[in-house]
Amino acid sequence: MAESMADLQKKIKSQNFQAKATQAAERGALDVALSLYRQALALNPFDEGIRRQFHEARVRHFAAKKKGGLGAAFAEMGAQMKMGKAQALIKKNQPEEALALAEEALDANPLSPKLNELYFDVAQRTNHPEAMLSAMEALSSSFPNDMELMLRLGKTYMQAGVYGRARDCFQKAAQAKPSDLTIQKLLKDAMARDTMTAGGWEENAGKRGGFQALIRDKELAAKLDREAKAQVTGDDAEAVIAEAKAKIAKEPKNVNYYRALARVYIQNKRFDEALATFADAKKINPSDPELDRNWADTKIKAYEAEIEALKAQGKDDEAYDKAVEKAQFAFDDLLRRVEAYPNDLGLRYELGVMYYDNEAYDDAIQQFQLAQKSPKHRLEALYHLACCFKAKGQPDMAVMQLDAANSQLPTMDDLKKRVVYTLGQIAEEAGDLDKAFDYYKDVYAADIGFQDIGERMQRLHAAKKD
Repeated sequence: MAESMADLQKKIKSQNFQAKATQAAERGALDVALSLYRQALALNPFDEGIRRQFHEARVRHFAAKKKGGLGAAFAEMGAQMKMGKAQALIKKNQPEEALALAEEALDANPLSPKLNELYFDVAQRTNHPEAMLSAMEALSSSFPNDMELMLRLGKTYMQAGVYGRARDCFQKAAQAKPSDLTIQKLLKDAMARDTMTAGGWEENAGKRGGFQALIRDKELAAKLDREAKAQVTGDDAEAVIAEAKAKIAKEPKNVNYYRALARVYIQNKRFDEALATFADAKKINPSDPELDRNWADTKIKAYEAEIEALKAQGKDDEAYDKAVEKAQFAFDDLLRRVEAYPNDLGLRYELGVMYYDNEAYDDAIQQFQLAQKSPKHRLEALYHLACCFKAKGQPDMAVMQLDAANSQLPTMDDLKKRVVYTLGQIAEEAGDLDKAFDYYKDVYAADIGFQDIGERMQRLHAAKKD
C-alpha cells in the first residue's frame, strides 16, 4: 500500500511540474519549460503526454536559438557519440540511464534525421515507445511535407494499436500521393480498425509494459470492433447484450466490454442504459477522456431522439425548448471536459469552434491559439483563427493565419479550398480583384461546385473585362 501511495504522490508531483511547464511554454519561457518537463519525466517517465509536450517545446526552443556553422556541426558529432554511449548502456542493462543520455544528446539538434534515428532506436530498445512516438511527432510536425516520415509514423501507430492517429497520418500521405495504392490500402486498414481501441493508448500510457499490453490486446480489440460494427436489433440484440454482460461479469475491469455493450444499446436507441454503462466504465477508469466523450456523445443522441419524437407528435414548441436544452448541455459539458483535461488540445479546438459558431470571437481566439500547438489541429485552428479575425474586422491578422495554413497544405483538399477561398474573399473585399480572381481560380480549378465559387468567378471575370 505504501508503494502505491508513493507512486500516486510521484504522479501528482509530475502533473504539477507538467502544468507549470505548459504555462511557461505558453508565455515563451522555453528554457524554464524544458527544465520543468524534465523534472516531470523523471517522476513519470512513461507518460506519453509529458513526452509529447517536452519534444514539441524542445523543437521550438531549438528553432528559436538555431545556430549554424562549425559549432553546430561539432555539437551534432558530439551528440552522435553520446547516442553511442546510450546504446552501450542498454547492453549493460541500464535502460533509464540510456534514455536520459539519449535525451541529452537529442538536445543538440532535435530536427536532425541522424540523431532522431539513433534516438528512435534507443527509445524502442529501452521499452519507451511513447518517447519514440513523441519524437517522431515533433519531427513530423516540423517537416509536414516529408511523406516518408509521415508513413513511418503512421505504421508505428498501427503497430501500437493507435489507429486513429495512424489514420490521420495515412490521410495526409494519401492527399500528397493520391495515386499510391499502397498508401490507400494502409489508410483503409487504419480506418477499419479505428473504433474499439479508442482510448487504449491513453489508458496504457505511463505504465511499464503498456505498449506490449496494447499489442497483446489488438486481436481482442479487433474482434470487439467487428461485433460493435454489426447492426443488431430485436432478439439478436438481446443475445449480444446478454453475452456482453456475461463478459463484464467475468472481467469487470475490462473497459472494452463496457464500450461494446453501450454501443449495442445505442444502436437500439436504449440511451439511458448506454449512459449507465458508460458511467460504470468511468468508475473503473475515471481519468479516461474517451469515456467522457462517449458519455457526452450518447447524451446528445438521447436529446436528438427526444427532439425527433416531439416533432413527430406535433409538439414543436417543446421540441424547440428541448433543442435549447441540448445546446446548453453540449456547451456546459464541453467546458467541464476542458477543465478536467486542460492539456487536451483537441477539446480546446472543439470549444473554440463552439465559441466561433456563437460569435464569441475573443473567447474562440483564445482557444484556437492554444489548439494550434497540436499538430493534429494546427491547420484547422489557424483557419478558424482567421475566420475570427475576419469577423472582427481585422483582415490583416486573418491573412497572416491563412498564409501560414496555406503554406503547409500541399494539396487542394477541403481545408485548403476553404483557406484559399477565404483569402479570395478578403482580397475581393479590399478591392484587389486581380488577387481575388487568382485565389478563386485555384479553388474553381479543383472544385467547380465549391460554395458560390462559380458565381464569384463570373462576377470577377465580368469586372475584369470592364
